[in-house]
This record gives sequence, structure tokens and C-alpha cells, in this order.
Amino acid sequence: MAKSGAGGPWRKRPSTILWMLSIGQLISWGLVYYTFPLFIGPMEQELGWTRSSMFGALSAGLLTAGLCSIPVGAWIDRGHGRLLMTGGSLLAAVLLLVWSRVESLPVFYAMWIGLGVCQAVILYEPAFAVITRVYGPRYKQAILLMTFLGGLASTFGIPFTQLLIERIGWRPTLEVLAAINLGVALLIHWLFVPGPREEAVPIAEPQPQVEGAAKKKSPLATAVRMPAFWGLVVAFAGYGLAFSAMSFHLIPLLEARNVPIAVVMAIIALIGPMQVVGRVLLMVGQRHVTTIQLGAGIYFAFPISMAMLATGISDVYGLILFAIIYGVANGLITILRGMAVPEFIGPEGYGVVSGALTMPTNVMRAAGPLLASLIWGAFGGYTPVLWGLAGIMLIAAAGFAAAAMLSKRPS
Repeated sequence: MAKSGAGGPWRKRPSTILWMLSIGQLISWGLVYYTFPLFIGPMEQELGWTRSSMFGALSAGLLTAGLCSIPVGAWIDRGHGRLLMTGGSLLAAVLLLVWSRVESLPVFYAMWIGLGVCQAVILYEPAFAVITRVYGPRYKQAILLMTFLGGLASTFGIPFTQLLIERIGWRPTLEVLAAINLGVALLIHWLFVPGPREEAVPIAEPQPQVEGAAKKKSPLATAVRMPAFWGLVVAFAGYGLAFSAMSFHLIPLLEARNVPIAVVMAIIALIGPMQVVGRVLLMVGQRHVTTIQLGAGIYFAFPISMAMLATGISDVYGLILFAIIYGVANGLITILRGMAVPEFIGPEGYGVVSGALTMPTNVMRAAGPLLASLIWGAFGGYTPVLWGLAGIMLIAAAGFAAAAMLSKRPS
């Protein structure tokens, strides 16, 4: 039976909302986020733009997504998820169509700034906030399922888009992607995201209001006064920087070590499925793994995987081991981000608090590729970059440990 709140019953069953939103995440991540590198080569050949100038547009979009995260979270907390996610997918469809006709680099930058706004309202963080409103105390299991399907996004989106580019060219491919995003807007986000009249299912029983008590602070104002919040800022921002640097520099790093291109592609292809493997293992053992244990494992694995590359491994078996460790940890941290906010800080204002954590993460994600390039240029190689990323992940691990120790967790 569908859940109901004071504002009326849900239009759809929570399980139906979850499955449809998860499919939306699969498509949005797969076709809006992961496909950017596939268009670089064809655009470079046709338009003559440099790769650094095109990746600059991507960084501008990621930075914009981070700056939008707090207001987006606040709007979802007020029940406007349907309007935001539908509008985001519609705008993504329009901008992908603009991309298919782009001839000017300034227009390309403006288009990607717009796509950054879209990502802020259609990817994991807003979807987590919606699902938390729908599922209440059962949010962990729901987020786990959503990220399991979302983990297949690159496995779906990259081969599908590459096949289209090879068959019909990069401009018509973008038209196809625009049409698919239009379908996501109308058939998933508009029909299945709850509206403002459908009130949230509380994660915990509300505390009785003491008569005459002072007006309660906003959830974000309360959160930023908590040490645990700032511990999570360090933990997730450090990850954002390291993840984006690895995402854009792993291929040139391996090529610089004369790793055969077939092996490079195999290692890159292995990371995605390992994310799903990590989430499957967590689904099987979720009742026996606490949020703190999950975070400890993740923040142990990341610096280990980066230190492995820093030591100079280039053999197939060493790189496979790296891909397994890095891929599993990368798959699990998405789930950790969804679980840590209500457990360490509290369930109130999930959307706006999560958005406040997402903003510095996305700012660091935008800075990661550029920072790695500067270090590479200064030292003439990738080894200092990798040791630096390992050190950043150790700082991030300390941030998570501080958040866990200083959180609101019941004893």
C-alpha cells in the first residue's frame, strides 16, 4: 500500500518511485555525465579546438553544479523535486541539441555551464533527497538499490554512445541523446517524482516542541555548527578532487608508462563493473556492516590504490589489482555519501544539508584535473601527482574519522 503523509497519499507506490528514479539515474549518468570524453576526438578533428579548452568547459560545468547544490537541496526539502528534476532533464535535452549544432567555443562553454545546472538537479544527490522523503527510516536500502543500478551507467552509456558516434556521427548522436533525455523528463521525473502536496515520511519520530521555546534554527544552520559536518566536508571534498584527477589522467598516466593501449582500455573498462561488484557485496552483507565500518574500508582502500600506482606498477596483474580496489571503493563511496548525512548529522533538512556537502565536493572535483596537470608540469611526471593524491585521501580519511567520532549517532 502506498505511503501517505499529512498532505495526502503518494501518487505511486514507493517501490515504483524507487525503480523509476533508479532507471532515470542510469540514463542521466550514462548519457549526460560519462559520455563527454567520447566527443573530444571527433570535435577536435572537425572544429580544431584544443583538448584543454574543451575540458575547461567541463570544469566550468562541474563548478556550476557545485554552486547550485545548496539551493537545489533546499527546494527538494520543500517538496519541489518533481519540478526541479523534470526541468533539469528538459533543459539537458535542449542543451544537448544545442551541442549538436555548436560551432563557437564560447557557446560550448555556456552550454556546459547550463549542463552543470542540469547535473545539480538530476543526478544522485537530488535523487537521494527525494528517496529519503519517500522511504523515511528505510532510506538506506532504497539508496543501495538506486546506486546499484546507477553503477551500470558507464557500462550502458559509454558503449551505446560510442556505437552511435561510429554509425551516425557525433552531431546526430547528440540529437539522439537529447530525445532520450526528453523521455526521462516526461516519462520518469514528471510522472514519478512526488510533488509538494505529498509530504515526507519522517526518518525518526519528531521531538515534541517545548511551549515557549525559542524558534528552531534551520537544518543547515544547525548542521554547520556541528563538527561532524565539517569532518564530512573534508572527507567528501578530498575524494572529489582525487576522483576527478584520476578520471581524467589515468589514461595518459598509463600511456606514459608504455602500457599497451589494449591493456589500458581493459583496465578502464574493469573499474566500472567493480563499482557494481562492491555494491552487490554490500547489498548481501548490509545488515552486518555499519556506516562507520563502510567508511573505514573505503578510506583505507583509496590511498592504498593510489600508492600502488605511485610505486610505478605497469604489469597487467598489478593494474588489475589496482582496478579492483579502486573500483570497489569508488562504487561504495556513493552509498556512503547517501547514508552518512542522516546518521552523522541528523535527518532534518536532508536535501539542503546534503547539498551543502556536495558544493565543496564539486568545486574540488572541478579543480582536480587542473591541479594534477599543474603538478605534472612542475615535476615532469605523474609519480608526485599520485603521492599527492594518496596524501589527500589520507586527509580525507581523517575527516571521516572525525565526523564519525563527533557525530550525533546514538550510543
